[in-house]
Amino acid sequence: MNIKDLVLNADEFSINEIREFSPDIEMLYYIAMNNGIKLAEKLKANIDIVRIGISLMDCKLPKAQKDGIPEKHVEMSAIATKEMLKDYDLDDETKKMIINCVETHHGTKEYLSIEAEIVANADCYKFVHPKGVFAYASLLGRRLNNLDKELEQIEYKLDEKYNTLSLEIAKDELEEYYKQFKNMIKISRKEDN
Repeated sequence: MNIKDLVLNADEFSINEIREFSPDIEMLYYIAMNNGIKLAEKLKANIDIVRIGISLMDCKLPKAQKDGIPEKHVEMSAIATKEMLKDYDLDDETKKMIINCVETHHGTKEYLSIEAEIVANADCYKFVHPKGVFAYASLLGRRLNNLDKELEQIEYKLDEKYNTLSLEIAKDELEEYYKQFKNMIKISRKEDN
């Protein structure tokens, strides 16, 4: 099988994982995917690698959350990615790029390609862009049903992902949203007098 097959199979694999373990995050998946494709087009990067990276970066997050170990999802997703790549006729450099997309999507390790950096920045849209923030707030409302905890988690992800932004094109688009949401969270925490 070739890279075009992998694009489709990685997407299908991740959507199946989401639908089995955590259907409420499907919209966040598409927010990252759509923005990753746009960034790849604008930066003339390899769209197939970006799509595969976005599909697989959190492929084991739903299972990790269900098992109570969400902090292990990057490692679990990397293992699943390496296993999946065994079935594809890709050169070692391409496989290395895809694995790096998964392992670096939190921005804590060195990007080996523009595609890995795009994947990490696309992930930020899930928690900084208004559509992503509202989708995330909606699912937190269902899960937590506690406004203080919801605001705390939204702000945590907002800060984490804003600090991950490294591409000027993404930062330029998301920076004003970040400031507005930080201000709205601050206002919402004020006590009524």
